[in-house]
Order: sequence, then C-alpha cells, then structure tokens
Amino acid sequence: MPADSYIQPNMGHALRIWWAFYWPTTLVTAVLTYALQYGVRQVYENSAFPAKILARVLQIGPYVLTYTVAIFVMHYILGKTFRHFRLGLLSSGNTSSAQTLPRSFVRTLRVWWTYVWRTLVYSMLGLAFVIYPAGWFVGMFQPGPAFSLVFFTVLGFLVNGAFSLFVIYSNILDEDIGDFRVSLLPREVPSVGPTALVSWPHQS
Repeated sequence: MPADSYIQPNMGHALRIWWAFYWPTTLVTAVLTYALQYGVRQVYENSAFPAKILARVLQIGPYVLTYTVAIFVMHYILGKTFRHFRLGLLSSGNTSSAQTLPRSFVRTLRVWWTYVWRTLVYSMLGLAFVIYPAGWFVGMFQPGPAFSLVFFTVLGFLVNGAFSLFVIYSNILDEDIGDFRVSLLPREVPSVGPTALVSWPHQS
C-alpha cells in the first residue's frame, strides 16, 4: 500500500468510531440490565434468597454487563468498515513499514483495557469538576426529584460520552498498544499477498 494511502485520524473519524461503539454498547447494556433487574425481582419475590446478595447483584451487575458487552462491541468495531475508511491493526515500531495483524480477542482486550481505565480516570475528574458543581448549582433551586433525575442522567451521559470520545481520539487511534496500533485504512483491501504493508509517512 503506498504511503499516500495512510489516513490521518481526525475528530470526525473518532466521532464515527465512537458512535458505532457507544450506541450498541449502551442499548445492549440497557436491555440486559432491565432483564437482570426483572430476574432479581422475581428471585426476591419467589424465594428466600438473601436480600443483601440480591442488592449487591443489582449494584454491581450493570457495571459488569457494561464492560462485558463493551469487549464484544470493541472486537466488532476493530474490524468494521465505515463509509470512507476501515479500522485495522498494524504492527507498531519505528520501522519504515507496518504489517497488518489479525484481530484477535487478546488484542481486543488490550484496546478495551486502554479505553476502560482511561475513561474511568477522566470520568472521575468529570465527577469532581462537572457533576459536583452542577449538583450544587441545581440544589440552589431545589427542583423536583423527577427533574433532578433527568438532569443528572443526561449530564452524566454527556460527560461520559465526551470523555470516551476523547479517549478514542487521543489514546487509541494511531497510538502504540503493545506490539500494534489501531489505524485508519482505505476501504479497499490491497492485493499484495497474504500480508499487507503500509508505509508510514516520515515525521519531522
């Protein structure tokens, strides 16, 4: 593949990738969380199962579901073809060319972990610098419980979405993750043999 086939990631690319990852993760997690809550309620009403354990399941379960679903969605996204580009895994290093690598679950887990821990760190900062001040400001007006619930749900969604977009753009795309990097490639797969080569542009 010629050097001019290299695609420099920008915020537009990151936004498309983020949306393709974020909405199915959120939707599937919401459905599974509802199913979990329904199942726990049925167990609580029809058995003598300890309430403390069920409460802990309801507390931790949504997080487990979110991160588990995110692994499979991330695996799908890493091989997805978008309208004007596709994602691929290229070998990292300071060589003049990079080989395409298979999309394995081990590499998916490394990308997922990079996404998860950085998003968690940034979200904690968002909690400290956005959510708390917003809560203090809203508390001054003493709105009703329904308004507060909707307001903080939407605010949390926006803050988490903004930070996850930032992580994809600045910490995943074209960044070395072990022995590979997630790169933007042309939609057409070059027929140069079993292993495609990408020449990286020289950096000044």
